Parts: sequence; structure tokens; C-alpha cells
Amino acid sequence: MTISIFQPATRFIGTIAVIAFMAVIGWHQNAAAAPAADAPAGKKSSPHAVATLKVAVSLSPAVASKAAPNDVVYVFARAVNGPRMPLAIVRKQVKDLPATIVLEDSQGMGQGMMTLSSAPEVVVVARVSKSGMANAQNGDLEGMSAPVKKGTKSISVRIDKVLTGQKDMMAPHGKTQM
Repeated sequence: MTISIFQPATRFIGTIAVIAFMAVIGWHQNAAAAPAADAPAGKKSSPHAVATLKVAVSLSPAVASKAAPNDVVYVFARAVNGPRMPLAIVRKQVKDLPATIVLEDSQGMGQGMMTLSSAPEVVVVARVSKSGMANAQNGDLEGMSAPVKKGTKSISVRIDKVLTGQKDMMAPHGKTQM
């Protein structure tokens, strides 16, 4: 008798689980299979398409004397609109420059939706870090691209300025330390 009471409930829960699973899988497949807004008509993007961007990075002679061969160079892409977290990042050294670096989805800071292929437009930054840290500091050297649309295959970034006026997050009350 007790078993017959639980059968309808079990069947209902099973049905709900199957519907939820199909909805999630269907939504994921539809989102992945949807063609990019800027894709040419008639061409669909692959559901497993991975964005890649070749970045030719060079150091301007005007700031080269401020960089040591073992200084860390971070090259990263971040969305023009949205969080400033890098969508893809590569670490090199000044002695490796000039270099062509390939940024792709697998080089992101974390798992999830924030990938190079998820952003319609990115900015690419190349930074020589005097401290070795990825966040900008006074005295770091930097170059930045103009906004780059999704689908662009290659760009160049020239490190050509010295950063000043960067906030030190460890300073009391947000005051900058110079």
C-alpha cells in the first residue's frame, strides 16, 4: 500500500528532472549554436568555436631603457564593456620581446562564461610589470590596443608609456602612494 502512494510522487519528480535536464541542455546548445551577430550571412559559427587572437607585442625604444630583461610582461584581453577581469592572459618576460602571442579562451582567469569568445569587443593590454604583479603599479610600462571586434585575427600592441597615478590598493583610505 505504501509503495503505491510513492509511485506518483516518484514519477512526478522524475518527469520534472528530465524536463529540467532537457531545458538546460537545449538552452546550452541553442546558445552555442547561435551564429555570431557579426558573422556573415549564411555562415554559422561552430558550437565549439574557440576565439583566438594573435597579438604582436613590441617595446618602444622610448621606454625600453626603463625595462630590465627579466621584468614580467603580461599580455591580456578584457571586455570593452563589463568586468575588467582578463578574458585571456599570457605571461612573458621583456627579453622575449618582440613576440607574437596567441590569446585564446583556455587562458582565462577562471571557468565559466567570461571567455575571449564571449565578448563582442575587447581591448588588449601589454604591461611590463616592475613588481611582477598583474595589477597596474606606478612605474609599470604599458601599451593598449583600440577596441577590437570579435572575429579579428591579429593586432599589434606597442608598449610605449610609463604608468603614473595608479592607486595603491594597500594605501589607507584609498590614498595613492607616490
